[in-house]
Amino acid sequence: QNVGICTSAVITIFRDPVERGQALCVPLFYGLMEAAVLGLYCIAAWKSGWTKAPKDEKFWAMIVTAYEVRDDEDGEVDGGRDGDGDGDGDG
Repeated sequence: QNVGICTSAVITIFRDPVERGQALCVPLFYGLMEAAVLGLYCIAAWKSGWTKAPKDEKFWAMIVTAYEVRDDEDGEVDGGRDGDGDGDGDG
């Protein structure tokens, strides 16, 4: 979102094509760095066990597999949300 706003502002503000091209390097660089840093952070979080994906899973298997919590037949969330988190129904 920030990259798009900045790009729109640059195109609107700068009339000279050379200045516009130089100014467009700023949001382009920002967007590329953001993608690289967030990508590395996500991989580090996964390998540190901070995600629902198993950290010993293969990379491409982890990318294509959904690890969200699913409802079972009776509407309960897997793991049994009973208030204390142990799933024994005592709340």
